[in-house]
Amino acid sequence: MTATTRTGEQKGEGSPWLVEILLRPETTLILVIIVIGIVTAIKNPNFLNVGNLTDIARAAVIYFVMACGASLLMIGGGLDFSVGAVFTLGGITAAWLMGIAGIPWPIAIMGGLAAGALAGYANSQVIARLHVPPIIATLGTYFVFTGLCIQITGGQDIVPLPKDFQRLGQGTIMGVPFVVIYAVAIGLVFWFVLERTPFGVEVRAVGGNRKAAAANGLRVGRIETTLYVLGGFTAALAGIIYAARVGSGQVSAGGSGVTLAVVTAALIGGISLLGGLGSITGVAVGAILLSEIDNALIVAAVPPQYNTIIVGVILIAAVAIDHIRRERLYRIRR
Repeated sequence: MTATTRTGEQKGEGSPWLVEILLRPETTLILVIIVIGIVTAIKNPNFLNVGNLTDIARAAVIYFVMACGASLLMIGGGLDFSVGAVFTLGGITAAWLMGIAGIPWPIAIMGGLAAGALAGYANSQVIARLHVPPIIATLGTYFVFTGLCIQITGGQDIVPLPKDFQRLGQGTIMGVPFVVIYAVAIGLVFWFVLERTPFGVEVRAVGGNRKAAAANGLRVGRIETTLYVLGGFTAALAGIIYAARVGSGQVSAGGSGVTLAVVTAALIGGISLLGGLGSITGVAVGAILLSEIDNALIVAAVPPQYNTIIVGVILIAAVAIDHIRRERLYRIRR
């Protein structure tokens, strides 16, 4: 080994590829998922049943679909705490159109998606035109959208929904639930947009340094508006998938719990709260981990209140790890 090589290793240059893989958030999360699975299976072997693993995948779909749009927004430097209400709004709108107004379900689905996209656009305008910080603006619209759902339904769930619509959320093909196929397709689209398109590069640039991005000619305002619309769209899409799965438009669906779960899935999946960093694959693994924890607590007969405690601890750990990761990247780039 030459002196030059030793010097380079001492400076931390040219890290081995294996080390780089092990340091990725996805790798750590996969190991955690495996450990939780082993521990739970020891306590209750039914955890590894095909039916139970399918339930975990179905539950993860909701977190992941919502987190695709929310994560892209966070990478771009934004934040949306209204997604739990937009989730409900999308499902309720589609359910009302097909169940009450009698509109064919394909058009009703488009109506629900439009409601979500419009909610995202409203968020972007409150932030851009009224200069309200994103966290305050989206917390405010969370309550507005929740109120709209109650007004639309009168506080009552909307049932029944058309059988063909329910089949979209309850059907399977070769044992694989339709909803899992939807999630894979949506994930691939968002992965491609983020990793293989100029728009993805622009999103990272805006999230990394908004002022520098604007100085280099990027239309920052338009990019941010697009990201909030996408966040509202995916939240509504997840709400519609959920309505098809349970067969009703539920006023109690969504809420603050879903919002925090989606943000947590994004953060533990490696999305930086400060923008610029993250991947869709990490978010997918983060969504699976959250779903697994929910399921494992039920299978292991652990009191449900511990779920909230565990998610809170995971959220704190995710933000702390993000801070350490940013410091490490900064030192390397220096």
